[in-house]
Amino acid sequence: MSGSTVQRPRFTPSPCRPEEVIDRLVLQSNMGGTPVQQWTPIIQCPADFPPEVFEIAISQLIHHPEYNSTLILRSETVSDSTTEIPTEAPVVEGFRPVRNIHRRLLPRRPGRDAGLEQHCTLYAVEPGDDDRPVLLVLTPIVAPDSALPYYHPAVSHLAFRYIPAEVPLLRIEVVPLPSTPTDLNSRLYRTCLALLDTLHRYGWGAVTNYKKRVHHDCIISREAYQDLYLVMRERHKHLVNEWQEVTDPLKHVFEDIGIATFLMLLWKESYRPETEGAPHEESSQDLNTAPWRAWPRPPGGFLDLGFDSARPSDLSDTANACH
Repeated sequence: MSGSTVQRPRFTPSPCRPEEVIDRLVLQSNMGGTPVQQWTPIIQCPADFPPEVFEIAISQLIHHPEYNSTLILRSETVSDSTTEIPTEAPVVEGFRPVRNIHRRLLPRRPGRDAGLEQHCTLYAVEPGDDDRPVLLVLTPIVAPDSALPYYHPAVSHLAFRYIPAEVPLLRIEVVPLPSTPTDLNSRLYRTCLALLDTLHRYGWGAVTNYKKRVHHDCIISREAYQDLYLVMRERHKHLVNEWQEVTDPLKHVFEDIGIATFLMLLWKESYRPETEGAPHEESSQDLNTAPWRAWPRPPGGFLDLGFDSARPSDLSDTANACH
């Protein structure tokens, strides 16, 4: 089945009324015993894909949180295990953990937002020997009395659930922090709505074997570019206040810094170091120590022909400043 010929079913979410949901998740203490509280169901929609696709869809959510928040740069996997389940992972009545991915969320603006580590725990139905996940629980790892970053919902757990039925459902349920509103006008509800839409889209894409038409990050790795760009942006953001042109500095300065960052990494991979025997790879060095000053560059220099010849090239100036 081709994604280009089959249209995705309409996303039809509906808010949950907790008092009317009879199969709510139940959170137990990690020591077992009696339930300690019920989860709060927020929103649900028809799944429009079979249960075996759920794991593929939630994998996209786990590894690409930046698609749902412009404040998140990317995630990095700290560990991935099917045998070691952390004690922070909640005990959920009727489910057993089968896999845990410990990830680190990196903010797009480190000077404004803090990073966050998180457990992404996958659960299968209990009892049974089928380890196919039907539940994903996200658990932020925070010290007692510490605040969550703005980009993270005000919850201690957030669950994505596949519910088999005549019409299968996707549902998001949460354990909200005290005094966190969950009504239709709340930020938490809007966040869950966006996450559910994304999960529905990922699931349908897996069913139709969707493939990206354009493949990015083929020349320079995304991670290397993002890390260097954040450092360059911080070092050269003063150019916005010193801009002498009539054009928009917010657009041109950061665009030029982005291009210069790409070229610096491209030259680093394309040319030999100037000093014989110098290491070509310096990924282990702290970018704040400006290791790019020793990176190789074109031996014949660099000429930019892509700008108006009536004024100096912003790109050339920025690339030279970065180096």
